[in-house]
Amino acid sequence: MHSSDMTRHIVIAGGSGFLGRRLAAELTADGCTVSILTRRAAQQVGPVSFVSWSPTELGDWVKTLESADAVINLCGESIAGPRWSDARKRQLIDSRVTPTRTLLEACAACATPPKKFLQASGVGYYGIGERDCEETSSQGLDFLAELAGLWEAPLAQINLTGMSSAVMRLGVVLGTRGGALPQMLLPFRMFMGGPIGNGMQWLSWLHIEDAIAAIRHLLEVEQLAGVYNLSAPEPVRNHQFAEAAAKALGRPNWVPLPKTVMKLLLGEQATLVCDGQRALPTALTRSGFKFSYPTIEQALANLIS
Repeated sequence: MHSSDMTRHIVIAGGSGFLGRRLAAELTADGCTVSILTRRAAQQVGPVSFVSWSPTELGDWVKTLESADAVINLCGESIAGPRWSDARKRQLIDSRVTPTRTLLEACAACATPPKKFLQASGVGYYGIGERDCEETSSQGLDFLAELAGLWEAPLAQINLTGMSSAVMRLGVVLGTRGGALPQMLLPFRMFMGGPIGNGMQWLSWLHIEDAIAAIRHLLEVEQLAGVYNLSAPEPVRNHQFAEAAAKALGRPNWVPLPKTVMKLLLGEQATLVCDGQRALPTALTRSGFKFSYPTIEQALANLIS
């Protein structure tokens, strides 16, 4: 990748999270200027500008978006976190929908709006089940499906600003410095690993390097717009993940965790580990993207080595 091919000024909202930090580092290494919208005080850290903003209202920060090459919206509180009480669910929805609306309003307020708007979402959009979920598949009915649908909904207004936009429905991003993987591997490290429930639930996953590469692919290829599943071409069942994790760590894979125990511990949130969907990156593959880690064995061997 030549820095000359790369987009010039990128604004990231939600840039202090696991994915955002890594993305900012990769983009600046390629000579891009990166502005991260933060709720903390503004500061300059090397080539990255942290710009103080409010996800609820327009302000001085809007000028950061003027003629930017792209805005990447990764805002949203972690679905892991506290149990899903009604109040917590409201928080999860608001932490996604409000910043998205505000960012789109800000883009519309620009004299020269950003060229592209990349919006994070999740493969949870498709609900739970066995079917192959491509980008054209229908929305599911559970809470995660509702959450993803609400997250994406403000983009229906984007034609007002004449920007091109892409929705990134992310699978579980696997990396060593955050995200879900450290927790997923912990039972195996403690010689307590095994499948959850009957182990047949699907896991749509993605190596963090492929996640970053896919986001950059969507940034760089001008005509790419619409919905993209950012997940590996080979989703796995939970028991396959357990086998691959145990093998990569050199640990046993023998303690199945009953679904009832997870439900008792986590309530409705148990769906994060007891259920899943089989998302396929059809649009991404069709657009010419190549995965560096297409299989879970390759991904875990790389991340655990």
